[in-house]
Amino acid sequence: MSKRLAVPLLLISLAVLALGAISHKYIRLYLSRTTSRSRAPAGQLSPESIKSLDADSLLAEANRLAWLFNWSKAEPLYSRAEELFRQKGDIRNEVYARVGRIRARSETMSYLDVSQMIQTEIESPAAKADPKLMLWCFAQKGYTDIEINVASSKRAWLDARALAHSLGETQWESRAEGELGIIAFLEGDSKRAATMVPNIAR
Repeated sequence: MSKRLAVPLLLISLAVLALGAISHKYIRLYLSRTTSRSRAPAGQLSPESIKSLDADSLLAEANRLAWLFNWSKAEPLYSRAEELFRQKGDIRNEVYARVGRIRARSETMSYLDVSQMIQTEIESPAAKADPKLMLWCFAQKGYTDIEINVASSKRAWLDARALAHSLGETQWESRAEGELGIIAFLEGDSKRAATMVPNIAR
């Protein structure tokens, strides 16, 4: 083989190998978000403990689990918190917990139904009056819609990133950037994805 042919073939081979490595990385990252829900965390709350905790403590623990994509463990906490906030007349946090509960049940419901339910909360007066609640809703819409409509998920994460930046919510801004990186990969822009996706683990 001549040197003139060897160099282009070598470059093509390296490009294919790089693309394969990048593809594997993003597929692994994407799948890890769904498989982690089955991992029971240390110190998992018992049903009795859930009943004894106040709404704020339940919401804080549910959010911790949700951040780790452990939605199955977060679901009963969101459900109980939603109930307690409703009893207290705390509409804002009732909506917050309800969105968490809806998202946590996405594996047992139609993603389209989940998306529509979250969209209803986005349009609620409570969300419109509270930027942090709206950020939460955008994030859950983004997580859900990537399963059914990548363009809609992208819009939700772009809105979430902009809102997180304006609120100084650096963790959510980084998370949104990482999710947009996954979306960039799904859209075929692996170069842009490579610079964005590392933020997902923050």
